[in-house]
Amino acid sequence: QQRLAHSACAAPVTAYVRCCRAAGIDARERLASPLSGEDAAACANELEAVARCVPGALLGGKGRPFEACEKSFKAVVGFADKEEGEEVDLALKRSWACVWRSFRQPMDQLVAQSQAVGECRPASAVNNTFGKGRWTA
Repeated sequence: QQRLAHSACAAPVTAYVRCCRAAGIDARERLASPLSGEDAAACANELEAVARCVPGALLGGKGRPFEACEKSFKAVVGFADKEEGEEVDLALKRSWACVWRSFRQPMDQLVAQSQAVGECRPASAVNNTFGKGRWTA
């Protein structure tokens, strides 16, 4: 979650959450099925911006989930931001399926935090922890 919050994805996630709030839909539920349901058109541009940003933020991570998604993430990163077409749509769907399969909890937490705080921002250190480590809030 912090990897995503520290990335360039903070602004698109904030825009997506604010759009969902204005449209009266649950941003976390909408993440699970981005292209289905009666609300599919609501906030579609904002959700696509998130779907294009997240693979780049997660690309290069270490461990099994990152390595399993590397090919689909690279495919999305290889396209220009506004590029469209069937190939782009297919790459976005594959990449999002991998994000949802391997990074569902961090994405859900990121959006939930953004809903609660009003914007997507990384956790910051809390002062006065008296040497108990780096606590975050």
